Amino acid sequence: MAGSNSGLNSANSANSDFLSQVQAHVQANKGRYLEELKSFIRQPSISTIDVGMGEASQMLAAFMRRLGIRTTIYPTRRHPVVFGEIGPEDGAAPAGMRTLLVYGHYDVQPPEPLEKWVTPPFEPAVRDGKLYGRGTSDNKGQLFAHLKGLESYLAVTGAESGAAGAAARLPIKIKYLFEGEEETGSPNLRPFVLEHKELLRADAAIFSDSHYHESGRPSLILGLKGLLPLELRAKELASDQHSMKATVLPSAPWRLVTLLSTIKGEDGLVKIDGFYDTVRAPLPEEMEAADRIPVNDTEILKAHGAKHLLDNRFGRRYYHNMMFEPTFNISGLVSGYTGKGTKTVLPAEASVKIDIRLVPDMRPDDIHAKVVRHLEKHGYGDVEVARAELGLIPSRTPITNPYVEVARRAAADAWGDEPVIFPSTGGAGPNYIFTDDLGVPCIVIPFAASDQANHAPNESLVLDGFEKGIVASAMVIKYMSES
Repeated sequence: MAGSNSGLNSANSANSDFLSQVQAHVQANKGRYLEELKSFIRQPSISTIDVGMGEASQMLAAFMRRLGIRTTIYPTRRHPVVFGEIGPEDGAAPAGMRTLLVYGHYDVQPPEPLEKWVTPPFEPAVRDGKLYGRGTSDNKGQLFAHLKGLESYLAVTGAESGAAGAAARLPIKIKYLFEGEEETGSPNLRPFVLEHKELLRADAAIFSDSHYHESGRPSLILGLKGLLPLELRAKELASDQHSMKATVLPSAPWRLVTLLSTIKGEDGLVKIDGFYDTVRAPLPEEMEAADRIPVNDTEILKAHGAKHLLDNRFGRRYYHNMMFEPTFNISGLVSGYTGKGTKTVLPAEASVKIDIRLVPDMRPDDIHAKVVRHLEKHGYGDVEVARAELGLIPSRTPITNPYVEVARRAAADAWGDEPVIFPSTGGAGPNYIFTDDLGVPCIVIPFAASDQANHAPNESLVLDGFEKGIVASAMVIKYMSES
């Protein structure tokens, strides 16, 4: 037993020494790292209107190649995928060597409204410990931290960036998958992954997006919800009529309102038959993690101007319902006259936009079919159900997966504090491509602060988070090699 403790203490000491060396390296080079990131931010890469995408992909590839990453730019139907790998070539890796897949996106949102920016969106500026500019947090800065994490690891272990010996110094293989279409819904990411499954074969996937906890503690995000957008359209008359006829002719908006009341009650519960049948129950460890997330109901209600929380199936437990429950949300209801003053009209048509957020193991096709059956059962079979998008599949990596512990240790080391672990969040995204299509756990380690203002004017990345993210990324490499 004494020998076992001695070995453990020795390992802990070695990890502590390595952490100190990485932190010292990052502090010594943070000025250069920041300037390199600024040059990346200066290059516009707006995927929605195809501004600068080719130039940005070439710049990113150049950054990667300077680190010794074997990098290829793959064309897609729209914007390129930048793929790279470092470590032994496939077939030459020692038995048991782990492979890490790092995902990110180099495209950014449009910067408008430009007049709201304190400094121009593509002229990065540092103010009060933050780097301001479009893409600083979403996602160029967080993506870049992983490249600098590799660079720091190589430097501390004695391999010079770009040298032939860099790959030999790595105890794991690392693959980098950076897309240019995340801000347009990643339409070509899944086709690329399905076509290149062998190329992307890995043991775990990580990426950095979103933000860490509002308290400043690091976070791990292990899942995202799926998404099914629908539109229900009712037409009751050939054209709008005078409202004096409301006693004798049917109303399209009232028909929709009555329909919607059959679907969901004020408690938040969805009344569609079978809606919850495939919902995956959270693990006991996931329930415990949800219990540990700091929450203040009074502050939440105050911040949102709400009077109460909904019950759903977990009672009024904010994070449990946010993470583990599906939604049936009305995102828009349109009918009749919406201008100033009064217009006495009986609307002929009405429509409602719905977004349904799905949790594992719900599927968009199944829920779409159940919505249609519900309408038919309740006498609304003539209401059109339009589905313009295929939808997103939900994903959740079990908290018990061993690579969650790798990420937890790395984040705790970098921040000097235990991370807040979110078994899932209310958002939707492409995590399922990794968990379902590639069959690997997917873990998100955010490096940005909660006030990052991504998608808005004056987007920012707190420099402390950027530097700690570099450290965390380097520690992931070390701990994954030991897992």
